[in-house]
Amino acid sequence: MNDFNVSDNEIEVINSQPEKPRKNHTTAKVMALITAVAVVGGGTGFMGTYFAGKQMNSAVVQPDVTDNSSDQPSTAENNSSAASPTPTLDGLQSGVISPTANDTVEYNSDGTYKYTRDLVKAVSDSIVYISVYVNYNGKMTLYGRGSGIIISKDGYIITNNHVVEDVDAFEVKVNDTANGGESKTYEAKLVGTDSETDLAVLKIEANNLCAAVLGDSDKLHIGDDCFVIGNPAGLETSVTKGIISGLNREIALSDRFLTSIQTDAAVNGGNSGGALFNAYGEVIGVVYGKYVANNAENIGLAITINDAKSIIDDLISKGYVSGRAILGISYKLISESYASRYGVPAGMLVKGIDRSLAIGQSDLRVGDTITEIDGQSVLSEEISKILTSKNPGDTVTLTVVREGSPKNNFVKIKVVLSENKGS
Repeated sequence: MNDFNVSDNEIEVINSQPEKPRKNHTTAKVMALITAVAVVGGGTGFMGTYFAGKQMNSAVVQPDVTDNSSDQPSTAENNSSAASPTPTLDGLQSGVISPTANDTVEYNSDGTYKYTRDLVKAVSDSIVYISVYVNYNGKMTLYGRGSGIIISKDGYIITNNHVVEDVDAFEVKVNDTANGGESKTYEAKLVGTDSETDLAVLKIEANNLCAAVLGDSDKLHIGDDCFVIGNPAGLETSVTKGIISGLNREIALSDRFLTSIQTDAAVNGGNSGGALFNAYGEVIGVVYGKYVANNAENIGLAITINDAKSIIDDLISKGYVSGRAILGISYKLISESYASRYGVPAGMLVKGIDRSLAIGQSDLRVGDTITEIDGQSVLSEEISKILTSKNPGDTVTLTVVREGSPKNNFVKIKVVLSENKGS
C-alpha cells in the first residue's frame, strides 16, 4: 500500500465555513479539505479549521471521550433525504455522450483534445457552483461555497460530503455557455452523503443539462495530462492544467484512507467537489483536497472515479452506502492513562445500546467496558478499522469487563453486527 501520512505541523485546512461550537475531533494525519471563503452576515470573511477526522460508519453515534489524548469523533454521519429508489448510475449515464465542442475541434491521433480550450468548452458546463446556507438567527444565510459535477441530464450532481454537511439549504448555479444560454440557479435537495468517502449527491429539477462522462481511472498513467475545473475562491469555472503526478495514493485522513489521484494542477479553496478531467474530457476524479506544507507545492488530490461510482450508485438508489457493518453502541473511550489515574478499566465504556439492532438481543449491558473485538484491542486499533473487514450479519466476540467487577475479570459476549443505514 502506497501510504501518504502527514504530521500535525504539516496540516493546513482551508474551509468555507465559520467555526461552529467546537467538537472533539481527532487531529492526527489529515489532509487539507478544501471549499472556499464564506460570507456570513455583513460580508465578513471567515477562515475556520475543519479536521477530517470523522469516524468511519462502524459504531453508533456520538462516542464521548474522557481524555483528550484519546478522543474520537462522532460516527454514523450519513444524512439522507432519499425517500424512494431512483435510477442507477449506469442508467443515468446511458444518455450521456462523450463531449464534443464543435465541428472544428482538432484531436490528437489517440483521440484526446489537441487544444485545452476545446476541451474546456465541451465540458465546463458540467461543473456547477454550489452555495450552502444555514439558518442564522432565523434567516437563511450564505455559509460556504464549493463545486459539483453534473452526472445526468435531469439534474443529479456529485460533490464532496464536506461541502454540504451540517447545513440547511443548497443552491446550485448551472451554466449553459456552450449553447449561448445564461446561467440559472436551482434549489437543490440532498439525496445522500457519505462522510467515509467524502462524497455526496444532490438533485435539482432540471432537464437537458450538460452531464459529464465518467471515465475509467484505472486506465490512467503517471504523466497523463489532466485538468481541474471548479470554483476556487468563488471564481466560477476556473481551469487549471497539469499531469497525473501519482496513482493509488493511500491518503491518511485520521481514521481512514482515501485511494487518491495526485496531480500538480493547482487546487484551491472552492475546488472541492469539482472534477479532475482526463484529456478525453472524461471525469477521472472528484477533487477533495491538497497537501499543504512549507516544503511542498502542487500536490492536489482527487478521489478516483472508479472508487466513487459504487458509492454514488448506492447514494442515489438507497440514500446510504450499503454493506457496512455497525456494532450499535454509543461509548466513551477510556485511555490507559485515564484508567490508571482513576482505577477503572481501559477500553470502550458502553453508554448506550441501540435496542432496534441485533446487539440489543445480546448480553451486553450499559456500563460494560469493551477491551477487545475478536481479540483486537480497541485501544491499539480504531473500532472502525476493526470492523472494516466485517459484514452485516457477521458475529464478533467482545471481551468485556462488567461494571462493578475487578478490572481483570473478563467475560466474552457474542454480538451480531447490523447494517449501518445512516441516521
